[in-house]
Amino acid sequence: MLVSPASTPLSLPTSLCVVSELWFNDGNIILENEDSTFKVYSGLLARKSSVFKDMFTFPQPAGKEETPTVRLYDSTEALTAFLKAILDPEFFEAPPSATELSIVGGILRLSGKYDTQFLRLRALRHIESTYPSSLDGWKSRDAHRTIPPIVYTPFAVLPLIREFELCWALPAVLYCLCSHSVPQIHDGVEWCERKITINADDRRRVLVGRAELVHLQNHLSLACLRQSPHPDCTSPSDCAEQRRKWLNLISEWDIADPLDCLNENMDGLKSDLCLACFTQSKCKFEEAQVEIWERLPQIFGLSSWTELNALKEEAMNVQ
Repeated sequence: MLVSPASTPLSLPTSLCVVSELWFNDGNIILENEDSTFKVYSGLLARKSSVFKDMFTFPQPAGKEETPTVRLYDSTEALTAFLKAILDPEFFEAPPSATELSIVGGILRLSGKYDTQFLRLRALRHIESTYPSSLDGWKSRDAHRTIPPIVYTPFAVLPLIREFELCWALPAVLYCLCSHSVPQIHDGVEWCERKITINADDRRRVLVGRAELVHLQNHLSLACLRQSPHPDCTSPSDCAEQRRKWLNLISEWDIADPLDCLNENMDGLKSDLCLACFTQSKCKFEEAQVEIWERLPQIFGLSSWTELNALKEEAMNVQ
């Protein structure tokens, strides 16, 4: 509903906080929620959002000259991110530009509500860059992710994935959760000064999946370290000993990470083995990665990758 308050920050109710970066003196519409107020440009909002376009067609009260106001019921954090994404082209760019999870979450919430599909698609691409649905995407994730790897981020992203039914990102998110300890998974963690716990259904998925991933790590991923020396090995006894050393070291880790457990150690493994044995082990490990990735949805009781990626394509192609 449109009303007509004063158009300067000094005459606003003292209970409202002016969001200075989104208060333009020459703006022609005031937006306010429970605790904050913004003065922006109705034409720009209407151009990007059909909901705002319809909202701004409501007749203004007769005889009023002050800047009209629209009352909204969104959080200040989400509304700030959403408005900045519309009004400042550099604030929320598509990948590979970096962003933050709180921004992605706010824009996911409001882009659907206010029908700004270009922002929703951009938010989905940021999710995909960080929680991909392909093995190639996973392998290049560290180089291409746009949501920073702040500790415990998977705990914070899971509710978003569930809220917006982004099922195609679930395997990667649940896999990341499995890399945490059982007490953290069971009890929750502190993230950005708030406690986050996993819902009961997903907590069971993660705990059961973690046990399966540990099994696959020991029996499939690390099988590359149980091989006999390659026929072209230049020093079989040394290579056999080095493989045993690496196997014992990694087997002691209390972590479920069968897709990546050797990646950070490839250089060390390469220096400890002859070229033939290193190439043999690397190929065996990559074969294990393919098999584990294909089984990931099944491990967590989800639909197949084919079905999940079809859902992703559908979401990405909404007009």
